[in-house]
Amino acid sequence: MEATKIIDKITFREPKTTLSTNHFDLLSKINKNVIVFLFIQKDRSNSTWNLISPIVKEKDTGKFFQFGLGYFALQGSGGGLSNTCSLFSHLKKLKNRGFQVDILPKIAETSLMSDFEYLDSGIKLQDLIDNSIDLINYREKSFSWIYQEYQRLLEKHKLD
Repeated sequence: MEATKIIDKITFREPKTTLSTNHFDLLSKINKNVIVFLFIQKDRSNSTWNLISPIVKEKDTGKFFQFGLGYFALQGSGGGLSNTCSLFSHLKKLKNRGFQVDILPKIAETSLMSDFEYLDSGIKLQDLIDNSIDLINYREKSFSWIYQEYQRLLEKHKLD
């Protein structure tokens, strides 16, 4: 009886995240101009770094590809930074094929970003856009370093 009660309290949440770090090859199939939103956590949650949720949106169709929160960062020297570098490398290939690539780094509330990852939350991409601050305008604490790392990657991959 007790086990049944515990199972009844488990809530299933259906993720909407379409990509994980090993699916960068899906970006090579895009043949459109894109806007890339780099939503950066305002407050750290379960991590040493302010994690990033990249969202690649096709400009003309509105279709978007969402990477999972927790795989990307603009801090440190490990996997999160390496994945962000790989993302920029794939975006450079898209640009080299003649498509426009606009990258918009934005600071968003961590809870809003986490909720966006699930279909049943009701949070839409426009909610993230409307409730975020451009990275260049948010220079508190470690965000100056995050901005410098973002600029370094733009230059390295010739995406500026």
